[in-house]
Amino acid sequence: MAEIPAAELDASQRRFYAGASTIEAEGTRYTLADLGDTLRVTRGQIQQVVDTWSQAQLWTQPPEGAVSPDGEDRWSATEAITHLIATENWYRLHLWRLRGEKRMFDLMVRGLGDQAHNDIPKDALSAQLREATDTLLSEIDAMPLDVDMTAQRDSTFFGMLSIRGWVYLAINHDLIHLAQIERVKTYANFPQE
Repeated sequence: MAEIPAAELDASQRRFYAGASTIEAEGTRYTLADLGDTLRVTRGQIQQVVDTWSQAQLWTQPPEGAVSPDGEDRWSATEAITHLIATENWYRLHLWRLRGEKRMFDLMVRGLGDQAHNDIPKDALSAQLREATDTLLSEIDAMPLDVDMTAQRDSTFFGMLSIRGWVYLAINHDLIHLAQIERVKTYANFPQE
């Protein structure tokens, strides 16, 4: 088990964004263990932002009209992270269904951008991210050895995905928002402390 090297993950994302591949095809290039280790790393990078940025930095939103290549520069770090936390239930729902389980959630995202909040204090955000990450990773780590790794569920936005496709999608989603969060630092309104 090892995380996917950064250069290889970058090449994988480039294939997907260029239309030369799909989330499912990229996800099935790797073992579930390697995908889990990579998700652990991306979540660690996001956790580091929460734990090292000030409250003011976490709540700073890009200036009105900020534009980026992927159009995501409208949220503060806190908004991006609360969105990532909420979408974990979407991944978990599909992972459970792929292994034959039916469970319900108190909170489920209802569309792109749902559940992004900018009013969560730093300490609470840190604890919520850590708990959500630990929950998702423990579910991936506890996947039964006899689970059907070829079974798929429709993701609505990215086609049919297997367990590895869903975990790759979570990694990809993390990386999109991590890049967006890092760009917040480049705007003139970003506080120095």
